[in-house]
Amino acid sequence: MTTGYEARLHRIGRWWGVEIPEVAIHTQCRTLDEAEGMARDAIAEALGIQPATITVELVVPELAPLLNSVREARRLSAGAGAAEPQALADACRTLVEDLRVSQSDAGRLLGLSHQQVSRLSTPRGSADPRPWRGPQPTPSAPTPSAPAPALPMDPPDSPTTRPRPPRQASPTRPAWAIAEDGA
Repeated sequence: MTTGYEARLHRIGRWWGVEIPEVAIHTQCRTLDEAEGMARDAIAEALGIQPATITVELVVPELAPLLNSVREARRLSAGAGAAEPQALADACRTLVEDLRVSQSDAGRLLGLSHQQVSRLSTPRGSADPRPWRGPQPTPSAPTPSAPAPALPMDPPDSPTTRPRPPRQASPTRPAWAIAEDGA
């Protein structure tokens, strides 16, 4: 069974004063590396128990605000670091596949090279984890009342299984660019 104690440290010149208020013990050490061992040994000697059964948490009250701000910054950084790859992959797919922005332009917008954008965006014919929603009508175009014409399909030997939607002008691409881009 282990018993936990809190050791409060404060600076005394070039030394560290170590106070364990729960057992009214004071000791000192030269470095913080020595503090935990010194506190554990002092507690074990005062209580007559084995040092291996004691855990010590080192606290420096004078530096707590500074250390808490660093701890919080590290926590936020770790959370952001985990979310960044997913956000970049989603943005690449949306820019390249849905909005038909070139990989080079998408890279410029996201601060990546076109090779990185290529790796992050899903190539045609591969499994995309996002559900395919089919062609989306543009907000300014009226909804046709007649049934939509059949969409051109890829040849049967093509790895692509989704029909290719007809090209429509998007809010970021002028209508005159659709007919002439050859895609």
